[in-house]
Amino acid sequence: MKKLFQVLMVMTVISLFFSCSEKKSKYVTLQKTDSNGYKYEEVTNDPLKTRIYTLNNGLKVYLSQNTDEPRIFTFIGVRAGSLNDPRETTGLAHYFEHMMFKGTDEFGTNDWGKEKVLLDSISGLFEAHKAATEPEVKKAIYKQIDEVSQEASKYAIPNEYDKMVSTIGAKYTNAGTSYEFTVYMNDIPSNELNKWINMEYERFSDPVLRLFHTELETVYEEFNMSQDNDGRRLNRAVISSLYPGHPLGTDVIGRPEDLKNPSMVNIMNFYHTWYVPNNMAVILSGDLDYDKTIQMVDATFGKYKSKPLPEIKNAKLEPIEKPIVKDVYGPDAERVMLAYRFDGYHSPDRKFVTMIDYILTNSTAGLIDLDLNQSQKVLKAGSYSDFHNEYGEHRLYGTPRQGQSLDEVRDLLLGEVEKVKNGEFDDWLIQATVNQLRLNAIRQNEGKWRVFNYLNSFIKKTNWADELAFYDEMEKITKDELVAFAREHYKDNYVLAYKRTGEAKGLVKVEKPEITPISINRQDQSKFFTDFTAQKVEPLEPRFVNFEEAIDEKPLAEGVKMDYIPNETNELFQLDYVVDMGRNHDPLLELAVKYLPYLGTDKYPAADLKKEFYKLGVDLNVNTGNDRSYVFISGLDKNAKKGMELLEHVLANAQPDQEAYDKMVEGILKERADAKLNQYQIRRALQYYGQYGKENPFTNVIPEEELHKVDPAVLVAKLHEFSHYPHRVFYYGPTASDRVFQMVKEGHQIPAELKSIPAEKEFAMQPTNENKVFFVNYDKSQVDIRMMSQSLPFSPETYVNSQLFNEYYGNSMSSVVFQEIRESRALAYSAWAGYSAPSKKEEPFYINGAVYTQADKMMDAIGAMNGLLDNMISDNRLFGIARESVMKNIQTERINKTNIFWTWLRNQRLGIDKDIREDVYNKVGKSDIADVQNFFNDHMKNQHFTYLVLGNRNDADLNALKTVGPVEELALEDIFGY
Repeated sequence: MKKLFQVLMVMTVISLFFSCSEKKSKYVTLQKTDSNGYKYEEVTNDPLKTRIYTLNNGLKVYLSQNTDEPRIFTFIGVRAGSLNDPRETTGLAHYFEHMMFKGTDEFGTNDWGKEKVLLDSISGLFEAHKAATEPEVKKAIYKQIDEVSQEASKYAIPNEYDKMVSTIGAKYTNAGTSYEFTVYMNDIPSNELNKWINMEYERFSDPVLRLFHTELETVYEEFNMSQDNDGRRLNRAVISSLYPGHPLGTDVIGRPEDLKNPSMVNIMNFYHTWYVPNNMAVILSGDLDYDKTIQMVDATFGKYKSKPLPEIKNAKLEPIEKPIVKDVYGPDAERVMLAYRFDGYHSPDRKFVTMIDYILTNSTAGLIDLDLNQSQKVLKAGSYSDFHNEYGEHRLYGTPRQGQSLDEVRDLLLGEVEKVKNGEFDDWLIQATVNQLRLNAIRQNEGKWRVFNYLNSFIKKTNWADELAFYDEMEKITKDELVAFAREHYKDNYVLAYKRTGEAKGLVKVEKPEITPISINRQDQSKFFTDFTAQKVEPLEPRFVNFEEAIDEKPLAEGVKMDYIPNETNELFQLDYVVDMGRNHDPLLELAVKYLPYLGTDKYPAADLKKEFYKLGVDLNVNTGNDRSYVFISGLDKNAKKGMELLEHVLANAQPDQEAYDKMVEGILKERADAKLNQYQIRRALQYYGQYGKENPFTNVIPEEELHKVDPAVLVAKLHEFSHYPHRVFYYGPTASDRVFQMVKEGHQIPAELKSIPAEKEFAMQPTNENKVFFVNYDKSQVDIRMMSQSLPFSPETYVNSQLFNEYYGNSMSSVVFQEIRESRALAYSAWAGYSAPSKKEEPFYINGAVYTQADKMMDAIGAMNGLLDNMISDNRLFGIARESVMKNIQTERINKTNIFWTWLRNQRLGIDKDIREDVYNKVGKSDIADVQNFFNDHMKNQHFTYLVLGNRNDADLNALKTVGPVEELALEDIFGY
């Protein structure tokens, strides 16, 4: 990591104190002062060189340099989540998070004085609505709310915040609410940092609850979506029993009865109470200058006034003395979940539970991994832990095999817990687990996602040194201590939730009142927005990849090449064997790859083989797609050679196991049956059907009767021959190219003569020469609508032209489609559209659109999408924002590390031999709104569509759908092929 800041600052050590009880801890917190007089904390041996500032008003600022690209990942965290909700208005923290995108008294409005009068009136009406008890009275008041909201919307400028972040080239613009925090995120070009800070300072200074009732519709939609999700409802059953009467026992989104009675007064009280600097943190990681950045933050956020924070006291929960059993019904596949409750994040419980969790499940050599998954005693099982400040939890879950009861799965999971309590696990597993956790930390901290660790430290009010030392503390745990802890804490004190397949009864849906679509003021802009966009910054120069120079390619043998890219960041490596052959070439290859994890060799039983990889800190992964297959290992580079030797041993010496194969086939058949119960798998199958018809890559599976006839020895032979076809070996790591080439040359077994890759089975894409509707019935309140239309054959020129159109029309929150469907008409929680490129040059582009809405709004949503895809809305200002966004993203985007290789490999299939972003950049810089209009007229206008609709036939109006096109209701057997 760059260390320029060491030259720029004058360090004065004020004091030293040890974060841990042992004086010899390598993580010591230093109090330092930079050249501008700002005091900060730094921890010795912190690989991220984190600086932690505390401004005079109490605001925490976490800064970390990462020069992978000239961008900065930003978090603004607030220690206020659903635990801070008033008990009479749950869900308030989450709803306020939505409203933080609506602007302030400075932006988002064209006349704040006039708008404020109307918003105050709306606030009073919502209080009257909340107090009313008679349904007819509430309905009448809501009609008034709608009428006044229509008038207020004339002064509102929707999405000015999203437009501003787009003009600076931001990505990942989003927010999230949890129990203990709310976080607002962006990924911005580093040269736009000062503009971003000033914009966020204004955003958090005086947020305004404008366009309130349309956004309320969105929250209702989100709640109703969660009611359609069996996993969400299973979680509700668990938390309500694990934390009875405690805020942790209520879903973050809130109770439906509270959502029906929102209070703008309570929301603003919430903001004024909790959104104060001594309860907030600004977290920045990227290509930043420490000294300049803290000055910018202090000059703005430092102006906020701190306030005393109210203390929240929750009653202490009573111990769970016996199993609490819950049943949850729904259309999805059956499964079981157990949950134990523990003391909170700062208790000793966390390190012991974390260790036990990884001893049970680490994806490779845990007790559940080997005893249940690898041995195929269940279809799938695992565990995970989570700790809040006040309480923590440890969950175990399992999915039954065909004919297996949920009670049997429960007993198997509890049996693995008993093994921990009895010390029935290898002694080396504790140290190997700590090593794996450190390896995971290196991976996470390599890029922008380190900000989550800083956010966690802030929310939990921990010293950063203690966070860094956590794995050292875990390393001190002895086996005897772990066993004693397990015996004391893992008894019959758990919640047991059964997810059963059946009708979900008693669901509470939030009925959405009728509202009038608001008009969008497209031509208006606030003075703040005008001034913001007028500020010019020194542009950054884009950096395009010369793939020939970036990838060191050498022949290993005829038909086999090695590609090398150095890892200049850390000590991790990745080694991939890539074969351009998949299930479309040979369905048995996919079966063989799936078989591999259950096999041992002539030297190692299957379980021991997984243990060997885990001891090395090396992960083995295999994957087969439609037309490409991968075998790859990754981990600590010091063990790359041993890992490769073990990989080669597995591929060359895997032994067939008839019993393991028979169990695997039973599991495959159960997975297929479960897929037909899952709405997301059904949606995926329906999409393939719409694109290809009945014969398609998704249905290209081995029939059940054929599965039973396969000889496992044939599958093992295919594993032995994996490297007998033309292929590539890709290495990314810190070892020098020549040494890696020698290692691979000596260790990678290549036959003297390679086999020819078999012909790929081709599937004909269906032309879209007329409108048609495919409907699949599923028990849910929402309707999922996908639209697709086959377009022109792929060409690089069309791809280049499509990029600006997609950004302008349907790829962001400031895009035309999102504004019309969600902001103006409140028709859906999510909507998008775009011109999608294929993965191969022989395939065509597709026009795609999607909207997820309530059944009673289905036809309105389809009509709105049809209108948007047939008549382009032209907005010069929005176009300019889209163009700026594309330009600035390319200027600051860096294709680096492993992405160089995978981008090059994707380009090869499209017939592209260069970094095509250069063509996009040059084209966009010369484009105007007429170019987008021409693209729309040539590629989008007057097209026929295939409509893919997933919903409940009792709620969706199929007769109305016939006005769109002929409707064919498909059975699950039609789209799954079995």
